[in-house]
Amino acid sequence: MAGLDITLIGQSGIRWLVHAGMSRTGREPGITLTDGGVKALMDAPIETDWIEDTEGAIFSGDRFLPRDLMLGFAMADELVGAGVTPGTTEDQFRREFSSRPDPWNPGFQHTQVEVDSELSTFTPRRLSVQLRDAPDMEMKQDPYSKRVFQIAYELRAAQPLWESKKDVSVFTKSGSGSGSGFVTVSNPADTACRHTWILTPGVWTLPDPSWLGAPGHRAPAGEFASRTVMVEVKASYGGLRITRERRKLHASTLTGQNALSAMGGKWIRFDIPPHTPPTQLPISVTGAPSSGARAEIHMPRLWTRPVGMEL
Repeated sequence: MAGLDITLIGQSGIRWLVHAGMSRTGREPGITLTDGGVKALMDAPIETDWIEDTEGAIFSGDRFLPRDLMLGFAMADELVGAGVTPGTTEDQFRREFSSRPDPWNPGFQHTQVEVDSELSTFTPRRLSVQLRDAPDMEMKQDPYSKRVFQIAYELRAAQPLWESKKDVSVFTKSGSGSGSGFVTVSNPADTACRHTWILTPGVWTLPDPSWLGAPGHRAPAGEFASRTVMVEVKASYGGLRITRERRKLHASTLTGQNALSAMGGKWIRFDIPPHTPPTQLPISVTGAPSSGARAEIHMPRLWTRPVGMEL
């Protein structure tokens, strides 16, 4: 059966299947999304900028905004099992959400909305959410005596894009000395891929091309089609992480120390465009230690929708 399965992965790690649009086995938790109670689950919000003049306007850019969504739930204690104290299920579910991180828990993870579908190849996709406002419980009658709860959660996803499993391409060289080869990059998603390199000690020449071409036919091209960046990873670093992700240090050791000096004044400049097919890019290393060398390129998959939009 085609459709969407929607699961809430709570802060405790418990999975709450709240909508089963595909055939599945297993007992439901007594909680389901209400009809008409879901808002802003599909497209990520954007804001466009325009420069106006006497002949109209010229597009100057756009940006994704935080996603504010609402999920309405119906909860029935008697569906969970006999002997359940009224309100137990609702109370446990409420404790899966918070408006802020837990500063005492180093492994804290905000609640995630997970959407799985047979309509997509790259699935499931997840969105991390936190409370934007207090949940609104319907109180037209006493829900504890009726043992049925209607409650709406107003949530915010600070990062509004849905994330599917990232892809990783690896180049390895055994033993000391020099070596060369290829990594395979791609981006089936409908937003640009801000990739991350993880490197072991050695002097690396990394590919950083500009791209051109229609969706599905992107290829290294243009003024910087053959651009590379040389990076020296010292043994004292233990390893180096270079990332295009915003709000993160561009180059750091694997322990989080600033290592911008390793870049020699250069930066990895180009994202992998949306809808880029698998493409091999050359990579090389010199001065590898006797244990060999390894380079990984990590490619997150970020989508404007929880389903579809694929290459």
